[in-house]
Amino acid sequence: METFDPDPQLRGYVFVRLADHLLAEIAAGRITVGGRLANEREMAQTYGVGIGTVRRTLELLRERGIVETYPSKGTFVIAATPADDSGADGAG
Repeated sequence: METFDPDPQLRGYVFVRLADHLLAEIAAGRITVGGRLANEREMAQTYGVGIGTVRRTLELLRERGIVETYPSKGTFVIAATPADDSGADGAG
């Protein structure tokens, strides 16, 4: 398993790097499509980041069509690759 380095001195936003790390874990099969992710607090502890960073990471993955969050159930992986967002300008 590849480790994640939360060092803010590294290039790029931490939440984007964490999203990319999770995508790599999904691509490698270490996190499976249909699988439930750890809750926000557990992810923050596991990856050494703040809960706000985890929330931004999950928001980004939801926007990319990778995960879906269901209230009182958790966040689940629904796709292994980002949804085709051609034509989208990223504005929300």
